[in-house]
Amino acid sequence: MKRDEIRRSLIDGTIHVIAKEGLDKTSTKQIGMATSINEAYIYRCFAGKEDMFAKTFDALDEELFSKAMQHVEIMHMAGMSFELRCRLYFSSVWSFLLSNRNKCLTYVQYFYSPYFVKYSVDTHRKRFNPLVVQFKAAFKDEANVWMILNHILNVMLDFAIKVHNGQMPESDDYSEHVFRVIYASVKQYFRNATGSDS
Repeated sequence: MKRDEIRRSLIDGTIHVIAKEGLDKTSTKQIGMATSINEAYIYRCFAGKEDMFAKTFDALDEELFSKAMQHVEIMHMAGMSFELRCRLYFSSVWSFLLSNRNKCLTYVQYFYSPYFVKYSVDTHRKRFNPLVVQFKAAFKDEANVWMILNHILNVMLDFAIKVHNGQMPESDDYSEHVFRVIYASVKQYFRNATGSDS
């Protein structure tokens, strides 16, 4: 197995173990066992456990960013209301968050951990800055678009975890509820107070 393949397998194993055991209880030994890769390879591919956690989050963060950017053109579609465009965009990202329980659980645990602040916050912000640029025109000049998008992500992650943990159903009604909560909380910042760009 090539180094890149080993690295990818270790990241996949890290996602699996963190989702099952929790970030604080995850060890390099568990990851080695989950991947059937000798634990020593972890230290050949990463600087250590914390670096492996950071690189795992980095891969998940890049995947989320790519999905968010892939569908951003929805926000520029003509011939439909601004609210409908927001709903369609929300649905694409929401579906992605619900599509893989282990990835979502791992992302959330790292995102709210001290590791994120120590190792990943700057890279995360740089990565998502192009999304901020894409959305800037939709909001009032005085709006802090980074903070608004961060708020939206936090709310979506919170609701997605409730689905993954079985606290809430994965249903159209629940998806609509989540969208309404988010839309109502940011509508006041849209360039047009009605939430329309017309």
